[in-house]
Amino acid sequence: MKVGIQGVRGAFHEEAALRWFGEEVEPCPAHDFPELVRGLEEGAFDRAVMAVENTLSGSILPNFRLLAERDISIIGEVRMPVKQNLGVLPGVRLDDLEEVRSHYMALNQCRGYFRGHPGIRLVNDTDTALVARQIAEHRWDRIGCVASMRAMELYGLECLAEDIADDPSNLTRFMVLTPHRHEALPEAGDLATITLILPHKRGSLNGALSCLMDHGISLSKVESMVIPGRPYEYEFVMDLEAPETERLHAGIAALRGHADRLVTLGLYGRDRTCDT
Repeated sequence: MKVGIQGVRGAFHEEAALRWFGEEVEPCPAHDFPELVRGLEEGAFDRAVMAVENTLSGSILPNFRLLAERDISIIGEVRMPVKQNLGVLPGVRLDDLEEVRSHYMALNQCRGYFRGHPGIRLVNDTDTALVARQIAEHRWDRIGCVASMRAMELYGLECLAEDIADDPSNLTRFMVLTPHRHEALPEAGDLATITLILPHKRGSLNGALSCLMDHGISLSKVESMVIPGRPYEYEFVMDLEAPETERLHAGIAALRGHADRLVTLGLYGRDRTCDT
């Protein structure tokens, strides 16, 4: 099975794909998230994994918009502990570094560590593992990367500092994706992710929340995204949880009566492997 990942070998997306699908799958790199979604839709991959949220850096809202706009579905999630590490060419010292490159979400998770090293410039790049590979290929001895230990081992880098995220409980949430969105919801699952546009009038959000409460559904996530061309109107991303799938079916059906637009991105089982 071919599984699309954002980034090259050694990326955290690859680790998430292997956790969900096992070691026998073929991870297929995509340069960025739009390319990842497009590849899944067009059949370049059988499945894909996509990061959508981190416990330190927050949600990647553009990815939720991508999911809502394309013909794909969420079939599961991976909530994965992420350890960020500082990698360099062998023999390079911390004092040698002029800059550190990585994906902006990875750098955001390590701001506290780098405040103690003000002489190092932080530079956003497209992918954690790609920077590790570039350092190895170009023999950059003034540039470090924030990446996984897997990436450092793969590209022969040395770890100068291990687990440098600002919070040791750092988790990233990945969605497991399949092509096509079906009108009928799955018959099993305790978590649904939806996007919702409500009428632009007083009380519309209160009505939607009351509808969820009436059906015994917990709202475990809600965030707003701007709607281009509609100033001061918003599209909401929501995670709905209920112990019985039937409650989610009934609640989503009832919620449609309050909405201008409702897209069920997926109904699936919550990943509880990291629950305490």
